Amino acid sequence: MNCLATLLVAGTDPVSSAGLLDRLDAAGYAVVVASEAPVAQARRLCPDLILIGEAAGDPLVLATALRADPACGGVPLVLLCETIETSLAQRALAVGIDELLLTSVEDAEMLARLRPLVRLATMQDELRLRAVAAATFGLKVAERGKLPPGPERPTLLAVGLDPDNIAGQLAEDDADVTLCPDLYAAERLLEQSPYDAAIVTASGEAELTFASDLRHNSRLFNLPVVMLADTSETLARAYRRGASRVLLRPVETDLLRTVVLTLVRRQRLRWAIRAAFGQSLGPTTADALTGIHGRPFLDRALDLRLAAARERDRPLTAVLFAIPSVDSVRAHFGEAAGDHLLRQLGQWISRLVRAEDLVARIATNRFCVVLPDTPLVEAEVVMHRIAGVLSHTDFAIPEVYQPVRVWVRVGCAEARADDDRPALLARAALALEDEV
Repeated sequence: MNCLATLLVAGTDPVSSAGLLDRLDAAGYAVVVASEAPVAQARRLCPDLILIGEAAGDPLVLATALRADPACGGVPLVLLCETIETSLAQRALAVGIDELLLTSVEDAEMLARLRPLVRLATMQDELRLRAVAAATFGLKVAERGKLPPGPERPTLLAVGLDPDNIAGQLAEDDADVTLCPDLYAAERLLEQSPYDAAIVTASGEAELTFASDLRHNSRLFNLPVVMLADTSETLARAYRRGASRVLLRPVETDLLRTVVLTLVRRQRLRWAIRAAFGQSLGPTTADALTGIHGRPFLDRALDLRLAAARERDRPLTAVLFAIPSVDSVRAHFGEAAGDHLLRQLGQWISRLVRAEDLVARIATNRFCVVLPDTPLVEAEVVMHRIAGVLSHTDFAIPEVYQPVRVWVRVGCAEARADDDRPALLARAALALEDEV
């Protein structure tokens, strides 16, 4: 199970697009070139992304038809262009295109810009599966995340030097923009207020480090960051450091506007999906003690996720966390103290994973995290990061007049083609050197 995503490619010239399609295939994507009416094939294939070329007339006509179709209207759309003109970018924003990508784009930039769209597709797919699982327990969950109705002015933070006053031009038309030249103060502002995106003018290493710091900040790692760079060298480095989109200066205001508003729209859709995930928590699905999902819901959801991973050739990893220290807290301070600690642990683990990762309490002192579309090597990084945070956190417990630290044991396993749920969890437990 190692396919990153399934891409449906429509409206491209076979000769001019061959190199790009080969590069996508080499990067781990399953590329399917449309051989029939694209909307009908999208309904049948259920791709993660749809790439639309300019070879078959006006590509935005096809994009409009895809967006209007109930079966595939939520699939992220990428427009493949030989050149990106401002007028095209504006029209693409109006019809709901998620990304404009030059066919000549370098691999590093291409992968950096496709990755968030693949994740958005994963979130939508996970929401659909959770809706099916929740229905088993009598809960109704939206099967697809949708943007809330009505326009709302985005709030943007312009960071660093801004000699061209681009952020000021945006403020006049479409957004409320705050200017903050100091990087340290900017990160504090972003933590304190719900900004929709940051626009960073890169003048050196400090701004690149700022972008990296945002990606490692548990509160801000999803924040869209548009970086304005002076050179193509800075452009490549900025993508590696976590920028969502990099534009070379000088930048046309209208192009910047479309880029920023497209990223803001994508961010708000992620928040809408995140809110819909919360609908799967109810009296019949939640663990009574911690408030996160309980074992019965995990079992049903994991069965569905395993079947989807097999069908679509996707990676899937289950991570187990065992916290034996809870027993010591119970022994020394009582049942209420142990219960309070478990509730905190469940909340911390939930905050430290992605919205699409399913967190459940599966035994007295044990938690399971299911990471869809995530290979073992990436899951191990997540696992050890969470374990490190928990182990170095001082937990406060009522009537316990000292901070409490915990000892965390971890184990994980990646799904195999012949795995069922018990087999996957048993191998994760073996890695934990325990039993589920």
